[in-house]
Amino acid sequence: MDSIIKNANILIVDDNQANIDVLESFLEIQGYTNFKSITDSRLVFDLFESFKPDLILLDLMMPNLNGYEVIRQLKTLIPQNTYLPVLVLTADITTEAKQRALALGAKDFLSKPFDLTEVGLRIKNLIETRFLHQQLNSQNQILEEKVKDRTIELENTIIDLEMAKRKAEDSDRLKTAFMNNISHEIRTPLNGILGFGSLIVQPDLEAEEKEEYLESLNISSYRLMNTITDYMDISLIVTDNLEVNHKPVVISAMMTKVFQYFQESCVKKNIELKMQLPADADNFILNTDGIILQKAISKLVDNAVKFTSVGSVMLGFEFNNNEIEIFVKDTGKGIGRSAQERIFEFFTQEDISNTRGHEGSGLGLSIAKGIIQLLGGKISLKSEKNIGTSVFITLPYNKATTSIKPTNSLKTPKERKAPLILIAEDDNYNYFFIETLLKKESKTLRAFNGQEAVDLCKMHPDIDLILMDIRMPVMNGLEATHIIKTFRHDLPIIAVTAYAQSNDELKIRKAGCDDYISKPIKKAELLSLVQKHFN
Repeated sequence: MDSIIKNANILIVDDNQANIDVLESFLEIQGYTNFKSITDSRLVFDLFESFKPDLILLDLMMPNLNGYEVIRQLKTLIPQNTYLPVLVLTADITTEAKQRALALGAKDFLSKPFDLTEVGLRIKNLIETRFLHQQLNSQNQILEEKVKDRTIELENTIIDLEMAKRKAEDSDRLKTAFMNNISHEIRTPLNGILGFGSLIVQPDLEAEEKEEYLESLNISSYRLMNTITDYMDISLIVTDNLEVNHKPVVISAMMTKVFQYFQESCVKKNIELKMQLPADADNFILNTDGIILQKAISKLVDNAVKFTSVGSVMLGFEFNNNEIEIFVKDTGKGIGRSAQERIFEFFTQEDISNTRGHEGSGLGLSIAKGIIQLLGGKISLKSEKNIGTSVFITLPYNKATTSIKPTNSLKTPKERKAPLILIAEDDNYNYFFIETLLKKESKTLRAFNGQEAVDLCKMHPDIDLILMDIRMPVMNGLEATHIIKTFRHDLPIIAVTAYAQSNDELKIRKAGCDDYISKPIKKAELLSLVQKHFN
């Protein structure tokens, strides 16, 4: 199939040579071998007869003969029941242009400037669909010639081809919906951030209004952050770059953290959050990656809370047949039987239309499934429409061979009332935010890179704590931490990172950092970490 697609004949029709150059370069990089282009749309019909294209990439707004007329006249040259896809690439973004082109016979439509990755996917799908149409027609001819002795065999072949055709068309529909969803899930919270950010600085604003705007701004910010995090997580899973670091995990303690995190959102929705644990729950210590396992469970609980408007959500686990079964049960809207087969697929929700009643990228269950498979487990669900859904995670009980040592991270209380904190941060906005949070209770110094952080620690032995950004010029935060710990081994260092997976935490700890906090920084979390090292 891939060889057939790459050898397909592709005709580019655009009066702008620069656009043609971009498309030809892209096709060449993608491995396509047969493509031609013209800038004069009047020559399309002569070239059509000699070149016999499998796909036409067509501009609309052209002199002499516009794209609409090209589509109309091509109909007279295309044999009946022949599928010849025309992909319209135009700067005209109006709905009328799209509807008119599709009504005349174009198979797909993209507005400039377009994303080349999306263009590539649509080209592949259209050529694949044409090939499937050709195969289907070919098999129909064979069926007519040998209907007496090969009826059953050819009917099965047709059924298989029709299924493949539907899958190709469904794939194109899902990819289109996903691209629309990405745009929606990024632009919508970004609109809230920019909009309420401008409103909150207005003079004479009432305190109540300011609090309302601030809450809306925060909600939009965290929604955008969660969306980007989901895309990063799924990319790590798909590319097999998500590392797993096993260590002893008390399952009940991890479940309690998840329970506490979602309590507030359940209270706001007026639904009950329950937890069901076995009597000896604290005795179950699993040898696994607790960070990514907690992420997977959180995705399931988040889904349950999101789709439950009345009733309850229950979180818990059981021990059966030397396996740990973690479950999340809700009394929400449920999932239809037809959707249950594909609900764990990437970029899929039960409802992918423009009228969905719930926000989200549709990646939560995909991320959970990918993580559980990495941990050697299985994930399944039972659901009934308008009754509720139960999702089950089954993990082999690899009991930890070593006990978990209690950690006492409290340092000896500092006598000074205002500790001196070194903020190693090259970004001015991030530094200003952290310095603003700390200035009431602390004195601060700033290092613009890792090397400055090392030098300042040598010059100021009275520095009590370092907030160390990981990515900085000259010398990164991990290198700086390693050096500082050679001469100030008791100096607490808190790593500040833009993204913290389990493998990131491992690298941070190995470098000598005592703690870490991920961006975007929350005030309460930062002050809690500082207090952890200063009484």
